[in-house]
Amino acid sequence: LILFIALAGSSGCGGARPAARRPSLPPLQVSFRDAAWDGREVPVVGRCRDCGGRGRSPSLRVGGLPPEAEEVVVEFNDLRIKELAKNGGHGAIAVSTRGEAEVVVPSVREETMSLPPGVRCEARHRCVFFGHKAGAYKAPCGCGHGNVYQATVKAVRRVNGRLEVLAAAK
Repeated sequence: LILFIALAGSSGCGGARPAARRPSLPPLQVSFRDAAWDGREVPVVGRCRDCGGRGRSPSLRVGGLPPEAEEVVVEFNDLRIKELAKNGGHGAIAVSTRGEAEVVVPSVREETMSLPPGVRCEARHRCVFFGHKAGAYKAPCGCGHGNVYQATVKAVRRVNGRLEVLAAAK
């Protein structure tokens, strides 16, 4: 699911070792819950405060979860900046599946570790330059310079301290 194109411009906090991947992962069904997010341009609510926005992540509905999935992990990345292009450069959050086939990933505020109930930090954002504060998520902050933002959504379970990816979408 390519989240948004447009507004251009650490270490993990979850403590898990790198994810193990299975070949040919089944796809997840991912959709935005807010009509302001269209997958083409970052809406004002989603832009960082430095670019005149409100610094909120999109809320997502994630379906097609395998029964053995324990969590949904969403990694936010900026594909234009090498250091932020993978593994949650703009942060990664996780929500429990509670055994459900579909979950909602709520919107989170940027530059904070104060997350909604049921949401935890999988990896802190790595955008801690130019005075940005640390936190679980950093909103798109390219301010019109052509950055491309993407979220990788994974259904995972923990096996011997490692994340096993069961299904995924971008």
